[in-house]
Amino acid sequence: MKKLFHIIKILIFNTLLFALLICICDFFIYGYNYVNYKYLFKKSCFKYMLKANYLIDFNTYFDGSDNVYQGRKPDGLEYTNKPPIVIFGCSFVQGQFLNYYQTVSYKLANILKRPVYNRGIAGKGIQHMYWQSVSQSFYNDVPPADDVIYIFIDDHYRRLYLFFLDILDLHLNGHFSVKNNNIIPDNEKNYLGNLIKSSYTFKLLNSKYVNFYINNPKNAEKITDDVLTYFIKTRENLESHWHKKINFTVIIFDSYIKYGDLLIKKLKDNNFKVIEIKELTQEDLTQKEYVSEKTNHPTEKCWDLLAPLIAEKLNL
Repeated sequence: MKKLFHIIKILIFNTLLFALLICICDFFIYGYNYVNYKYLFKKSCFKYMLKANYLIDFNTYFDGSDNVYQGRKPDGLEYTNKPPIVIFGCSFVQGQFLNYYQTVSYKLANILKRPVYNRGIAGKGIQHMYWQSVSQSFYNDVPPADDVIYIFIDDHYRRLYLFFLDILDLHLNGHFSVKNNNIIPDNEKNYLGNLIKSSYTFKLLNSKYVNFYINNPKNAEKITDDVLTYFIKTRENLESHWHKKINFTVIIFDSYIKYGDLLIKKLKDNNFKVIEIKELTQEDLTQKEYVSEKTNHPTEKCWDLLAPLIAEKLNL
């Protein structure tokens, strides 16, 4: 009995010592990132999390209340005689730092004379498209559409596997696992799991691992299969709720994406239309007239160039 008690004491001591060491590591990792990146996270504080905390509430996000963090209201609602278009993506689609009339959704709505529902979410990715497709609030806000668009950038690979988008981030990114062609949500009621994920040491290790994982060519098949699964399941959900087939187009924005040829082939083999921006224009979209030096996001001139080309290619 004394031996068992002694073993328990050793285990408790070692556990507390390990927890203390992690806390010390967390403090230094937080301090380093706060000093160097606090301008990106003005409300950041040293904090752990037990209850899952997501930044995005689909019921209130798309209110058009600002040009930086909140989602957009639909464009082109005056064109009531034509079916709407839904466009998904990240801050490029949302039009972060642009006025509403400078966004790709506004440009497309007025070129095509059709309503365009902008469902882009700043800093997010493919899983948030899927997440919306299983959310009733999406169908409360967005009427049945014939055409759906997703604008894909290379960083969406990385965002797909991260628990937190950045080390100073206090909100879960929205994370799922793909198993046997099914998308499995994380258990948000696992308080111990949430605590571990919110550790700054864990965030750093997760970030390093994800970068290593997505840049390893040996994982190309699995990564592109995961991305394809999100697109297929999203399309299935939309068609099931809307009771009709839809035209789904994936627009590859970056001139280069990892495993691009493989991903595009898989998308086309599964009846997705793919448009590569580099095939639409020879303009260098990295020039300062097309991408803001301050925000590193597309300017209005970029969408002035691309929106008519995209509209023509969509053949709508």
